[in-house]
Amino acid sequence: MSDPKPERLHLTLAELISEQIEQRHATELRTVLSTGNEITMHGRFTVGSDFIIYRTAKDNSGKWAMTPFAHIVQLAI
Repeated sequence: MSDPKPERLHLTLAELISEQIEQRHATELRTVLSTGNEITMHGRFTVGSDFIIYRTAKDNSGKWAMTPFAHIVQLAI
């Protein structure tokens, strides 16, 4: 068995999440944090190498927040 490795193997988690957000035109992410808290991220997202920046409310008056990937246990796109 000498199957080549999948092309996506070299991609980081941030790159995979960014691609999923774009493909699905996602405007909401549901997340479970390591603290046990559940949060919902709204609006446009900026995915960094180890964090996600998002709006805390659905409307334009919402404040921006940042969640590091290290604190994310489960992410539903």
